[in-house]
Amino acid sequence: MKKFLKILGRLAIVGAAIAGGVAIYKKYFAPEDTFDDLDEDLDDDFEEDLDTAGRGYVSLSSVEEAAEDIKEAAQEVAEDVKDAAREIAEDAADAADAVKKDIAE
Repeated sequence: MKKFLKILGRLAIVGAAIAGGVAIYKKYFAPEDTFDDLDEDLDDDFEEDLDTAGRGYVSLSSVEEAAEDIKEAAQEVAEDVKDAAREIAEDAADAADAVKKDIAE
């Protein structure tokens, strides 16, 4: 067990030394990443998007107008459903009258 702990301790020391070396390299020797060019590239792309000529725009209606349109459409559908139900009821009444006549004869 003592041997295993020595090996584990040595591996921990080697790992810490490697991690320290990487940290020192990144802090003092690695080139720094600058993002100054990134801002300029984004500005150029945005300006190119704005330069589209001949673009047509559609005016958007307000929420109240959209709600009113939906309400009117719902009323029209309700009237259509009432008319269809009335026609079905009349057809059913005609069919019932025809059956009564057939039974009476």
